[in-house]
Amino acid sequence: MIPINVFDNDIAALATALGCQIASMPFTYLDLPMGTTKPKLEDLTPLMDRVERRLSSFSSFLSYSGRLEMVNSVLTPTVTYAMCSIKLPVGVIENIDRARKQCLWRGNDATKKGGNLAAWSMVRRPKEKGGLAVLNLRLQNDALLLKQLYKFYNKKDIPCVHLIWNRYYNSKIPHASAEVESFWWKDLLRLNVLYRGIAKCSIVDGSTVTFWGDLWTSDILSIKFPRLFSFAHNPDISVKDIVLAEDLDTIFQIPLSQPAFEELLDLQAQLQLYDFQTDSVDSWSLIWGNQVYSTRRYYRLVF
Repeated sequence: MIPINVFDNDIAALATALGCQIASMPFTYLDLPMGTTKPKLEDLTPLMDRVERRLSSFSSFLSYSGRLEMVNSVLTPTVTYAMCSIKLPVGVIENIDRARKQCLWRGNDATKKGGNLAAWSMVRRPKEKGGLAVLNLRLQNDALLLKQLYKFYNKKDIPCVHLIWNRYYNSKIPHASAEVESFWWKDLLRLNVLYRGIAKCSIVDGSTVTFWGDLWTSDILSIKFPRLFSFAHNPDISVKDIVLAEDLDTIFQIPLSQPAFEELLDLQAQLQLYDFQTDSVDSWSLIWGNQVYSTRRYYRLVF
């Protein structure tokens, strides 16, 4: 799901043209705060309150194993829906963790001091690594949002994916361009470093990767051909633009030096090995050998 305010400028312009009025901002939609600015801590207070209300009066009578089950099965899933849609502020995650710690160690007695039997960092480790498998919310938040980038870079047949590509990245590489539009999209695109760390592009049309800086061959070309790269007009040019270039003048500063020209010959020989098809789209394969992104696989991989 994409928050309504992703393209608030376009929506406002359309409403003006149609003589309509947009509901005052901010407002709540499906229990998530909607607005033209990034949600603040107070905007997410209802979410934090829902977690605290789950701390029922009988939690102090549960055993430690019962409290652990309550943390994993009741408290944590309360925020999963929100984490699928927005990047939660640090303060919100800390507040929710405070409630989860209270449930696990102190029951419903908020005034009780101490009693923590293990460090929170240890509690959040997987069981096979000596922890109690309580989810790390910051990591889980990133893992859930990366699924949106998986759909975006693979150009899935989804209206919002087509809209973002066609409006903002028709001739640009997303992670090599200036940030644009809403806070939601900026937060999401900043995770591209994590995504490109678990996925590699299989070139088809070359529209989703930079020619010089991304790993789409066996080596990063700016490192393999440093002399030739120093003559490049645009260090962030896409593979597709290189393939469709009419002459070298549009790619390099001519004339080339002798070492750069020799690297150019080597590069041309390497590019002959690839079958570029401008009528299709790139495919991003995940490092765990599956074309389908899995939040659970990413979470386990990081640990």
